[in-house]
Amino acid sequence: MRSATRSRPRCSRRWTAPTSRPSSPRCGGWPRRTALPCTPSTGRLRRVADEDVAGALQAWLAARGEDAGVRCTGRATVGLSQDTWFVRVDREGAAVDAVLRLPTPASGPRAIRTQRAALQAVAGRVPAPGLLWHDDGDDNPFGRPFLVMERIAGTVPVGWHDLGEPERAALAADAVDTLAALHRIAPGDLDAPEVGPGEAPTELEFYARRLERLGELPAVLRGALWWLARHEPAPLRSALVHGDFRMGNMIVADGRLAAVLDWEMAGAGDPLSDLAWCFIPVWEPAGVDEAALVERYAQATGAPVDAGRLHWHRVLGYVRCAYYNLAGVRAFARGHSDDLRLAALAHQLPVHLDRLAATLAGEAIT
Repeated sequence: MRSATRSRPRCSRRWTAPTSRPSSPRCGGWPRRTALPCTPSTGRLRRVADEDVAGALQAWLAARGEDAGVRCTGRATVGLSQDTWFVRVDREGAAVDAVLRLPTPASGPRAIRTQRAALQAVAGRVPAPGLLWHDDGDDNPFGRPFLVMERIAGTVPVGWHDLGEPERAALAADAVDTLAALHRIAPGDLDAPEVGPGEAPTELEFYARRLERLGELPAVLRGALWWLARHEPAPLRSALVHGDFRMGNMIVADGRLAAVLDWEMAGAGDPLSDLAWCFIPVWEPAGVDEAALVERYAQATGAPVDAGRLHWHRVLGYVRCAYYNLAGVRAFARGHSDDLRLAALAHQLPVHLDRLAATLAGEAIT
């Protein structure tokens, strides 16, 4: 198996932390860049109409000798990185309910390829949808990579507050146990798109570069990047991490965790990044005993959890939230997308920045 890194595009230049605390309200010591983010070119990808989905998948199956009927039963209205349809495939006298995913013009084909690789790597080890069919190339009726996976019965709660106390406790324990199982998988088991030697940025470098390209940044974000660079923990063991492990990417059935979704950010990384991301207050883990869950994770993995390292990843988590909000709002404002959900992110940004400032100051957020 090829070694894996986080699902990140190639970049030609290594990010260097500033040597002094930023002071100017216009990015201070942070270097400006005018280049577009170094993501694969996806400008030629067009949105696929609902009516075209079933025919395209049926044609692809037929080309591989599958005599199957396909019909589209719905479309997911959540998620910004991929387009998702629910389909029913009738083959050999049986109906299979499945989920079809395509890259959006913004995400590019790499997201699908990484998700495919992750689903293959975790199959039978972590609760996740089974992979039914996939195509990593673009010589197919969709003109881009796609995958089809099992449709898992259950619900996807928006937040922890949607659950009753017993259900919330059981699901939180399941989430921690699932993370421990995931982090036992060797990163090399992920047959993901390769990144050349020296081209894989750290998680901090990855987000710092992209924030630089957005132009002027709020002062608290610049301060957070400075703090993260000054306190970045030494590399620890690398594990297969999900990259977006949180409520909203979990299917719940009968009060328990049935499957983990959205593996497009999977790769090698610090396992504590998943643990911190899962329980930061952005996802409103009301009524969740984080200290007990951290201890449960430590017992399941057989390794103590460094509180300082976990705090560092929590700060980085808020920087990530702010980046996604800023990038979405500015993409809409500059006419790069007509998705109104991106415009709505402007209302969330002040909350993320306030929580980032409080976390930097060491204040508890409830």
